[in-house]
Amino acid sequence: MKAGQALPLLALLAGAAGAFQKPNLPYKSIDNPTFIAASAASFLSAGDRLIGIASGSTVKAYPAAILAQHGVVLDQMPDGPIAVTW
Repeated sequence: MKAGQALPLLALLAGAAGAFQKPNLPYKSIDNPTFIAASAASFLSAGDRLIGIASGSTVKAYPAAILAQHGVVLDQMPDGPIAVTW
């Protein structure tokens, strides 16, 4: 990732169900999330915590506040499926 490049952020909208086997959870997971540019994430403050992941040229960030509400995000990276939790 180049300096100054916008980091894509997890949007509040969840996508369609993914190819994951989901356990019976007490909360609603986010499956195949939609991402927005960091510059469009007006709901975030400078001190907000993010969990980030990079694989090759794919870089994603997941706000901890969203993860805390949903428990887990089931997403895809170039190497395959991932689960992100807080």
